[in-house]
Amino acid sequence: ILCHHRQQARTALMQNFVAKISTRNDIEKQAALNPAQIINCQKQLRQNNIAPIPEAYLELLHIYNGLYLDGAWLAGIHDDRTNLDLCLPNIQAKHPLSRDIIILGCDDFDYLAFNHKWQTYQIIDKDDLEVLEEYQQLEQALNHLLKL
Repeated sequence: ILCHHRQQARTALMQNFVAKISTRNDIEKQAALNPAQIINCQKQLRQNNIAPIPEAYLELLHIYNGLYLDGAWLAGIHDDRTNLDLCLPNIQAKHPLSRDIIILGCDDFDYLAFNHKWQTYQIIDKDDLEVLEEYQQLEQALNHLLKL
C-alpha cells in the first residue's frame, strides 16, 4: 500500500510539473516516445554498464522526449545520437559510478543525474563530479536544472 501511495504522489507531482511547462512557450518540448524506443535505449544503457532510467523519468519520456530551456536540457531518446540523446552523454561522460548513476540532463556547468544506490536525484558538477544538491523528487531536480 505504501508503494501505491508513493506512486500516486509521484504521478501527481509529475502532472503538476507537466501542467506548469505545457503553457510555457520558451521551453522546447520534443514529442512523446513509443515504447520500442525506450526499450532499445534501456538495452544500450545496460550493454554499456550504465544505470537504468528511473521510473519517474520514464513517465516524463512518455509525455515529452526531452526538454530544452536557455542552455539546460533534459535528455530524450533520439536515433540520431545528438547531444540531446540519453545514451550518448552517459557513454561519453564515463562517470566512475555509472553502474549506479544515470545522467538525465545538464546545463553549462552541472549534470542532473539519478543515483540508484541512494535513490536520489543529484546535481553534479561537470568538472569535479562533486554532488552539489540532492532531491528526493524528480520535479524538484527538474525545477532546479531548468530554473523554474
